[in-house]
Amino acid sequence: MKIKAELDLTIEMGGILHDNTSCQGYLPEGTRYEDIVRVFGGPQLGASPDGKMKAEWVGRINGLVFTIYDYKSKVSPEDNIDWHIGGKVKIVSELINIYFRECK
Repeated sequence: MKIKAELDLTIEMGGILHDNTSCQGYLPEGTRYEDIVRVFGGPQLGASPDGKMKAEWVGRINGLVFTIYDYKSKVSPEDNIDWHIGGKVKIVSELINIYFRECK
């Protein structure tokens, strides 16, 4: 059985508390920094105090908090192709990937 559904996805970026989020998934392998910037704008946060992240986007998709970040990357954000998606629920990763694919 094949089911087709439409999603109405709404994104809000910046100014959002993202405490207690954790890794829920990943952007597609090979995703470039410039692709993320094209879809979500520039990162809201730079390097974390502990040095584990160099760039981070924070937003909401349909009211669910999400983050996109370069966890423990050894390269600059502009050269990174391994991006994590954080949130409080697993579905946030699926929604971000759908939105990203459609907007890229």
